Amino acid sequence: MDLTEITEPPTHGHLHVITQTWQELEDVFVGMGYRVAEGPEIESEWYNFGALNFPAGHPARDMYDTLYVDYGEPGSTLLRTHTSPVQARVMETQAPPIYVVAPGRCFRQDTADATHMPVFHQIEGLVVDRHITLGDLAGTIEAFTSAYFGPGFTSRLRPSYFPFTEPSAEFDIRRPDGTWLELGGCGMVHPNVFEACGIDPEQWQGFAFGFGIDRLALIRFGIDDLRELWTNDVRFLEQF
Repeated sequence: MDLTEITEPPTHGHLHVITQTWQELEDVFVGMGYRVAEGPEIESEWYNFGALNFPAGHPARDMYDTLYVDYGEPGSTLLRTHTSPVQARVMETQAPPIYVVAPGRCFRQDTADATHMPVFHQIEGLVVDRHITLGDLAGTIEAFTSAYFGPGFTSRLRPSYFPFTEPSAEFDIRRPDGTWLELGGCGMVHPNVFEACGIDPEQWQGFAFGFGIDRLALIRFGIDDLRELWTNDVRFLEQF
């Protein structure tokens, strides 16, 4: 043992950009009264599609979009394409009122480019309560925009279509320079989804929303290529 030897103190890593964004989003929604829910990444066809009002033959079921797992009957098991199955599982096991967000990793057979990866992260929210309206959804999106992005940002809803919500909308945020950026999708939970999960749509109403955690990380830190988050280049990661 050389008691005169000088060694460098051990270095400590820090949370990845995506993890930082993930945790901050959870903090925002927990502060708004939501709880965090989780579910399996390998899902059944029922929870990923059937319970969410995706009819047989829907394009999202196509093998070129969805990654299926060789388990059970062909086409019955897959890597989840969104975190919406968590919402279905929550509604099956928890009586309303429900206020949850479901962050997690998702998988689709996408070609990697500056804005897409075959593995990505989403956070989705679900509210089920009495007398819930589209106005409650719009107010929630606006409250989230202000809490996460800060003053100077606002939001808007644009009509859209999703099988599991009706009516459906895309929501955009307006940056301080006046430009708009599409952030995610949302809408009122479709009655068919409620019935599939054992909730009476005549007694309960709700809304759901979802957006990409990776995209928010790009926006928040000014990163212009999604692939940079996955290359594990220490010179890049040390900047955040």
